[in-house]
Amino acid sequence: TMSHAYFYKPALALRRALERQGIHQSEAALEILHDVLSSRRHRTWSLVYEQIMIAYVDLCLKLHKAREAKDGLHQYRNLTQSQAPGSLEKVIRYLLEKAEAQCDRAKALADEAAAETTAAALDEEDEEESGIGPQALLLSSMTTDPAKNQRDSLLLLPSLKFLWEIYRAILDILRSNSKLEHVYHATSVSAFSFCRSYQRRTEFRRLCDLLRMHLGNLQKYGDDSSAAK
Repeated sequence: TMSHAYFYKPALALRRALERQGIHQSEAALEILHDVLSSRRHRTWSLVYEQIMIAYVDLCLKLHKAREAKDGLHQYRNLTQSQAPGSLEKVIRYLLEKAEAQCDRAKALADEAAAETTAAALDEEDEEESGIGPQALLLSSMTTDPAKNQRDSLLLLPSLKFLWEIYRAILDILRSNSKLEHVYHATSVSAFSFCRSYQRRTEFRRLCDLLRMHLGNLQKYGDDSSAAK
């Protein structure tokens, strides 16, 4: 069990979490930082909380912990929305950049593995079939290559699922925050690009439904920031 001192001293908790991460105890490190972020003590924002959040985000990325990432963002939103909205924007942009880069790397690995094992088979296909781009084939439920499905599931799906959940979480967190409306817009554009690049039709429909719902709620109730004034 963890010492409650971690709850009360964010800088100490960050140091101990980084020590745990350094000895390959990432799950324990994530737990320490989550406890700090969710603690109700010392809720005045300071730069150490931003450092904690960046370290927390890195661990969530490494472990593909989308639920924990979403919860951490909610906690940080509550801490920063009146004290340091610029820090929330910095953390969100950092998370998006890292999650998108992680997904790009995973896709490249999956494509490389597919190319290595199917090169001979592609040579035998007629030109029309082999002319289909790799993105159109990516994660297609119609593929008859079980080895490709297995590679994509192993190499790509964890990063793909994580990135989609991050888009949803950020849009939810910023749905009625007029101060960070530009970040909401940028995230929406990135999410649409994600759906196009990875041929995610189901996610595209869900994204449209989500944005439509947020707009409807804004028209009915207004935004949080104006209500809080």
